Amino acid sequence: MTGTAAEPLPASFLQRGLWPLARGAHPAEVTHIRALRMTGDIDEERLTAAVRQVGAALPALRVELADGDEPRLRVRPQAPEPLTVDLRGVAAAGRDAVCVALLRADRDRPAAAGRHRARFHLVRLTDDEIVLALTAHGLVLDAPSLYALLGAVCQAYTGRFRAGQYRDFTTLPGFDPLTDRARASRRRWWTRRLTALPGDPEKTAGAVGAGRATGTHRLRIPARRWQALGALGGPLGGGGNGQLAVMALAAWCLRTPGQVATSAFSTVVDLRDHLGLGPVVGPFTDRLVFTVDPGGPAPSFRDVLLRTQAGFLDAVVHYLPYGEVLELAVAAGRIAPPRTAAHWDVALRFCRNPPTSAATKGERTLAERGLSIELFREADLLGAATTVPAERWDGTVLDLSLGELAEDTVLVLDADLNHTHHGTARHVLDRMDEALRAAVADPDAPLPTPADTARSHR
Repeated sequence: MTGTAAEPLPASFLQRGLWPLARGAHPAEVTHIRALRMTGDIDEERLTAAVRQVGAALPALRVELADGDEPRLRVRPQAPEPLTVDLRGVAAAGRDAVCVALLRADRDRPAAAGRHRARFHLVRLTDDEIVLALTAHGLVLDAPSLYALLGAVCQAYTGRFRAGQYRDFTTLPGFDPLTDRARASRRRWWTRRLTALPGDPEKTAGAVGAGRATGTHRLRIPARRWQALGALGGPLGGGGNGQLAVMALAAWCLRTPGQVATSAFSTVVDLRDHLGLGPVVGPFTDRLVFTVDPGGPAPSFRDVLLRTQAGFLDAVVHYLPYGEVLELAVAAGRIAPPRTAAHWDVALRFCRNPPTSAATKGERTLAERGLSIELFREADLLGAATTVPAERWDGTVLDLSLGELAEDTVLVLDADLNHTHHGTARHVLDRMDEALRAAVADPDAPLPTPADTARSHR
């Protein structure tokens, strides 16, 4: 089923469950943007035609999500037209930064007439350099889908696109991964888990206080160190991408010094992996709440990593759509809108199995065409909005994201400047940097405590 401009498209279980949160969120919290830098003798008309070809072939790129009490989706008949910008008149040293600012501004703007659509951008940087970018609401296309669709356009440009290699969510109307029996069992499990949360009045309160003012800090991790960290993750480390290892570092570094306690986080779970859906395009990532007990007063990194993996897998095995988890938490009196993330106020926004430029920089078929393709300023395109008003803030205090920068990986930390109970953003990154170095040097040695790290940076 693909729908037409006059035919509504049924929302998926995920779209229905997340819609109440997405409706009230700041655009930057629910909209993704990813981009590629294409270098060589690039025919802009041919690239535009490639965008049209992919848009015409894949209905997910033509979906329009309209505001309302329920998610309303339609598939438009027209393929998306890319928005074009020419920055060749900008000083060379500042072109990348101007391009990043343009793309982030587009991500952060409210949808025209309350209608969310995927948007392609073609930004000409030099005579032989173009940035191809794609922006979309997360309930239409998630981050893995953006990467896949940018790749599809590149395939179309080089004459290798085959629509049959791609499925999208419009072919799965009414899809729900849980039977009634499984859903009932998991709701009981989550009810017990949520009821056991401490009755913290500050975290249970709803629309209280100011919104979020964000300060952003970045930690650049050299490629060799990042590869060594990923190798420590084992089979659950995501094929060496190190994301669970970063979760473990966060669990250790964000605990209260001198106090051993279980911490709660939220992260992204890719349902393609979990449900065996394959490389389907659409909104197939959900938020997952999980807890980590970091262990005794001086555990090794390997100990903390195993505990993190256990907490993550426990939540995956009992997966329940995030919207239903929130419904149960509200019923249990543990959260109140809009502060729905107050008890798990650290968000680890990692894209499962993200691509790297290393996969395309040396590709022979591209080199034969005089073309090079790499991710464009991925780390700079990540991050939360500068300010989020009180009525749109879900209570998230810290956001951690991972992005590529040249051969290295960047850990991006967006912190609410008004809530520093986890420490200042700079100190959090200092702790994680020191713990990361210690973990790579000797994963079986005791990790430095947050208190030790704070003293070492005075």
